[in-house]
Amino acid sequence: EAGNYVDNPDGLMANIRAYTAELAAKYDTLGRDRVIKSTATGENVTVEGGNYGFLIDQEEESLQLLKDIQNHANTQREPVYAQRGVVYGVNDVGNTYVEVDLTQQHLWYYKDGKLLMDSDFVSGTYYNYERRTPGGTYYLKYKQRDQVLRPAPNPDGSYDYESPVDYWMPFNGGIGFHDADWRWYFGGSIYLYNGSHGCINLPVSFAGGFYENLEAGCPIICFYR
Repeated sequence: EAGNYVDNPDGLMANIRAYTAELAAKYDTLGRDRVIKSTATGENVTVEGGNYGFLIDQEEESLQLLKDIQNHANTQREPVYAQRGVVYGVNDVGNTYVEVDLTQQHLWYYKDGKLLMDSDFVSGTYYNYERRTPGGTYYLKYKQRDQVLRPAPNPDGSYDYESPVDYWMPFNGGIGFHDADWRWYFGGSIYLYNGSHGCINLPVSFAGGFYENLEAGCPIICFYR
């Protein structure tokens, strides 16, 4: 009463953790389905999975709440996040993102709500599950020039393949966008049987401009229809 709390640290912390868990259940967006309007069809598509979204750091937030209570702090603040999205709300992706339609084999890069660039591509071989590009919403992790892409080494230290690329933009583990100068054609049904090892192969004529305009942290939305 009178703005005081009972001096029962264990009980207080248990209540704080329960409250923080409720906050996380309500506001975390990591792992939740998202609905995007397909540019190709104009229909809504549900996108499952990925590593994108808000995630409250429940332990750190609980400790901060405990400090606030002990200090009788009258404050408004954000929760302590382990990971953040771009904007709050149901559409936490915002209006700058890359839409990667794996069925259409075409991507659209929207910046500030306006279409900036688009291109055909070739994704991972669909009928080889180990190479199929997974759907989901991700972050662009970083950008690098002049890389050699390799799988995990064989026991003797050799590699099954080595692919030099000028532009490398990963977003899901070892999966990313890159130029593919060994391909003459992109789009269509190539990916069904003659796709990549999982990456998004881009035309050389498109990859450079895409690389220059794309920024680390940009949401990447991949889906099949």
